[in-house]
Parts: sequence; C-alpha cells; structure tokens
Amino acid sequence: MAKLHSKLIWVILIALLVFIGYLYWLPAQQTDNRRAAAAVAVSTAKVETKPMIRSVNSLGTGIANQSIQLISPTSDFITELNVREGKAVQRGEVIAKLQDVDERARVTELEGILSEQKRQLDRLKNLANTQATAQSLLDEQITRVNTTLAQLNSAKAQLAQMTISAPFAGYLGLRQVSEGAYINSGTVITTLDDLNTLRVAFSVAEHYLADIKPGMPLTVTNAAYGNISFNGKVSAIDTRLDPVTRTVTVHGSLENKDVRLRPGMLLNVKLELDNRVAMQISEKALVPQQQKQFVYLVGDNNTVSQVEVTIGQREPGWVEILTGLKEGDEVVVEGIQKLRSGVTINRVGG
Repeated sequence: MAKLHSKLIWVILIALLVFIGYLYWLPAQQTDNRRAAAAVAVSTAKVETKPMIRSVNSLGTGIANQSIQLISPTSDFITELNVREGKAVQRGEVIAKLQDVDERARVTELEGILSEQKRQLDRLKNLANTQATAQSLLDEQITRVNTTLAQLNSAKAQLAQMTISAPFAGYLGLRQVSEGAYINSGTVITTLDDLNTLRVAFSVAEHYLADIKPGMPLTVTNAAYGNISFNGKVSAIDTRLDPVTRTVTVHGSLENKDVRLRPGMLLNVKLELDNRVAMQISEKALVPQQQKQFVYLVGDNNTVSQVEVTIGQREPGWVEILTGLKEGDEVVVEGIQKLRSGVTINRVGG
C-alpha cells in the first residue's frame, strides 16, 4: 500500500512539472508566432558587377560598297558580250565590245601619217643645223606633227570606248542587251556591284549624336537569316541632320565574303554605344523620393534600413549604382511598399 502511495505522489509531481513548463512555453511560443507574423515577406537580390551594354536600335538599308551601271559610251553593234549574270569579275575584265572597224582604221591611218611627218621633221632638223632651210619651215612641220599626234590620241580614245571593261572587281547583275544588237549611247548593258563589303545606311536620333564615333561596333540581322547576326562597325557619319526628323544618317560596313547580304535589304541594326563593367541592381529595388533614389538594404537579423544611392546609366530592367552600395550587398526588390527602416523581413524569393 505504501509503494502504491509513493508512485501516485511521483505521478502527480511529474504532471505538475509538465503543466508548469507548458505555462512558461506558451507565452514564448505566442511571442515567436507574433514576431513571425510581423516579419514582412519580400524578395531580395545581391548587388552585382557585370557588363553594362548601352545600345540603340534602328532600321537600315543595305548598300553595295561600290555600285555602277555599265553603260555604252557610243552607238554601234555589240560584237562581243561577256555578261555572266551573278558571277564575279576582276578589275579590267572585258564585259562587252562594240564594232570598232572604223576606229581601228582611223588609228592606223593617223599612225602612218604621224610616222611620215616625224621623218620629215627629222630631215628638216638636220638641214636647220647646216642653215640649209628656213626656221619657219621647221616650225610648220613641228605644228603638223603635234596636230597629227593630238588627232591620233583622240582616235585611240574613241577606239578604247568600243571596249567596255570592269573598273573594279565585283559581281555582275542581269544583262539588259544581247550580242549582235545595235545599241545607242547611254544604253545600260548590266550592273556591277562590289559586294565583298556591304554598307548599311541607317538613321539615329539627334540625342545620340555625341555618343557615335567611327569604328564603333554594330550588328545587323535580316528576316532571311533569322537570328544570325552579322558584325560590322561604323564607317561614316553624315555631316548634316535631317531638319524634319532630327536624325543623322550613319553608314556601317560589314564583311560580306559569302555574299549573303545584298543591296536593298532591310536590316535591323543594333549600334553599341557603350560597353563597360558596372555595379548594378534591379530597377525594381529603387525607391524614388523627390529628386533622390533610395533602396532597402538588408542588414543583421534580417532587418532593413533605407539607404540613399546615386544611379548612373540605365538599361532595360537594370540600373547602374555609382555610390551608396558595394558589391555583394543584399537589397529588397519586391515587397518594398510595406517596408520602413528597422522592419524585419522574411525572404520568400530572390
């Protein structure tokens, strides 16, 4: 009976101790729950140092590096035509020849006359040395020689016009005439384009004029090649702006050895104005107040404090931080509306 009484006492004491412990634990648990409920749910991110690329986009048109129409300088029949449409030709390669029988005969005739006149001139010079002839006769012969020489040069120039050659290396276009046809002066035979380097002409707003310099990198894309980019650089900037649109025309040059890009193409141009490493945060972290910018910096014990920052360049979704933060700092990017300095946060994303 005594043993049963002793066990009962121990059970009562243990139950009493458990009850007293529960009374102490319950307020502490309620306090922790209240603290957890008071913490503001936010998303945070670290301050990063990464490349900041500032660029401008525009629509451009492809232009051949050199482009001409091969035109007949005179009227006559075509006796030879070497237009290989779409094929490459070298500088000086003969494209077409016109009938040149009369021109060749004229050159031969004048060469014979000039040869005889020079022989007579040499004879008169020998006589003049012995004073056996008048100086006036020598002068007249010199005039005849010079006149015939001028006529011969003119005849040779006319003969040269009967042969139409490529003035530079490039690619021939579609032929506009046929061999044997009679063509008039000014008739277009074909076109010649230097496509190994393609120029792209595009317009940029006046606002960016001070930032554009020759040699700046650019990339172009075209619907025909999907997401394939072609790299180039700025080659020239117009000296005048369009007074209506307030834009300046810029020319870029791109290597085009495979001749995938063609003159007249609509090209999407991206001009890189600046590319440097900068400390950046998400634009969503900024809290503008009057003329200043602030962020909520996460400190010890998950409490936040409002810090003023100085910002620099912007790009979509990101902003450069000049002062106020350092790399690796943690800032709040979502849930800012409920924050104030000293508030405890609860991270729910990043």
